[in-house]
Amino acid sequence: MNILVATPSFPALNMGVYDGRFILSEAIAYARSGAKVRVLTPHFPGAEVVEEAYNNVMVFRFPYFLPRSYQRLRTPGIPIYKRKTLASACQIPSLGLMFTLAILKHALWADIIHAQWTITALLALPAKWLYKRKLVVTARGTDLRKVPKKLNQFIHYHVDAAVDCFGLQPLNEWYKHTFTARFLNLPLVVHIDPCNEMPPDMKERIRGNDEIFKILYVGRFDEFKIEYNKLPIFDLVKAASILEAKGSNFHIFYIGGGTKTIEEKLCRFITTLGLTDRVSPLGTKANPTDYMQFADIGVGGIAFNAVSQEFTVLGKPQILMKVPDNVNTPWRDRKNVIFVKPNSVDDLVAKLLWCFKNRDRLR
Repeated sequence: MNILVATPSFPALNMGVYDGRFILSEAIAYARSGAKVRVLTPHFPGAEVVEEAYNNVMVFRFPYFLPRSYQRLRTPGIPIYKRKTLASACQIPSLGLMFTLAILKHALWADIIHAQWTITALLALPAKWLYKRKLVVTARGTDLRKVPKKLNQFIHYHVDAAVDCFGLQPLNEWYKHTFTARFLNLPLVVHIDPCNEMPPDMKERIRGNDEIFKILYVGRFDEFKIEYNKLPIFDLVKAASILEAKGSNFHIFYIGGGTKTIEEKLCRFITTLGLTDRVSPLGTKANPTDYMQFADIGVGGIAFNAVSQEFTVLGKPQILMKVPDNVNTPWRDRKNVIFVKPNSVDDLVAKLLWCFKNRDRLR
């Protein structure tokens, strides 16, 4: 079977670009099941036009503006919908047209088109109608919030199937009740391929002290996730200040990128509180599992997203916020996760202190 994965973002691991890493996991799963996979995604300056990301997973990056050095919409680390410059806005029609034409070209080879995000499925509809190819869409959340409801309803009505991979959480239940589609209940696929040695930048900060309790935050720095999902991006730093005063032996690592103002605010906050020896933002990483395997506890997961799944597959405990998307699900406090009250630094400190004292139990 030939599967064409159409996606606005996809990692280029040889360049340290990990955008859409969860889509790579799906592509690898398809290939391991015997399918031949092509990934179709916009080009960005410096990236290879064609490369083999994995055995039987070929990546094709199409140009959407010439010369390629002038392409502005697809920038590593920044979702397309967050590009606000005039130059990038002017390239939106070109990207849509070139993406549609690229899908039409590669759809001749494919048996199934798997569109990531609903707008990509919209661009794939001509190939479905012209070539009678099966079209499947996976909505990822941002498209459900940003794309007009009527347009999303149109897209879901015309695709052959929609993937439900996020399980029992309020937003997902709303999604399935709002849009008419044939929903396929599939697990969220994660690809775990960690190295055997602690990454050098992590090792440097613990300075050979293996007794340091390592807290790892993984995720994209995004205003919506902070507000809606109550992710403790800044509360974790406040907690670090209190824990340091109590003489706790710990180090907090941040992996991720996103909104530049949030990254800058985080770094300033760490410096202002004098915590540069305790809290280390490490930037984006092509394979966060290299770091996850050496963490004592993880933070940053939301319900059943890739981050929470990866921590779980690696056997790592994790802290989740006690918000609607996480409760009334298979997550259970002190069983497979530790719930923390949202916006409560005191509760976060108390739970981390409990983790320090029960380190062997966490393992």
